[in-house]
Amino acid sequence: MRTSAALLGASLLLASACTDEVALQVDGGFDAAEVGQGSIARGPLVINEVMPKPAEGADWIELYNRSDAAIDLCDYFVTDSLDRLDHYFHLGGSPPPQECPVQLLDVGEYLIVIADDDAPAGHAPFKLGIADQAHVVSLSGEAIDSLIYLYPANGAGMSLARQPNGEGSFWLVEASEGQTNPDVPTPDVGGAQ
Repeated sequence: MRTSAALLGASLLLASACTDEVALQVDGGFDAAEVGQGSIARGPLVINEVMPKPAEGADWIELYNRSDAAIDLCDYFVTDSLDRLDHYFHLGGSPPPQECPVQLLDVGEYLIVIADDDAPAGHAPFKLGIADQAHVVSLSGEAIDSLIYLYPANGAGMSLARQPNGEGSFWLVEASEGQTNPDVPTPDVGGAQ
C-alpha cells in the first residue's frame, strides 16, 4: 500500500511540474486529516512564507530571524535550486569574493525576497513554480532551511506559511507578507460527526 501511495505522489509531482494547473483530488478516507507541507523549523534563519502565485505583483519568499541574536545577511544565499549557481541570490547584496558590508536582520524581523528573475533590480534570479523548492544556504554551502512544496491549483493569491509562525510546517493561508502568519484552524481529527 505504501508503494502505491508513493507512486501516486511521485506521479502528481511529475504531472504538476509539466503544467501550471494541477487539481489534486485524492480521497484520503473518513479519518484522513489535512497535513502541512515541509518540516518544522530548526535553523536561526528560516523560510517562513512563500507566495508562488500572487493575485498581483511578483512571487516572493519571506525569511524570518527566529534566533535570539541579529543575523548577518552577508552569510547567506536564497535559491530555488541547490544545483544551479545562477539561481543563488546573495542576501547581503555582494556575493563573495566581493566585500559585503554587514547587514543585520534583527531578532524577530522579516525579510522579503522578490523572486521575479530580475537580478539587475536586486531581485532573486528565479521565479517560483507551483511544484518548486526554496532554500536558505550558508556561504559554506550548508542548507540552513529548505522547503519542497506543491502549490494547490485553488490557491491563487494565497501563500504557504509556517504554522505556528516561524516554527511549524507550511499551510495554505491568506498572505501576510512581512507580518506574523495568520492562524490556521486545526482540523478535527477526533472523528466527531
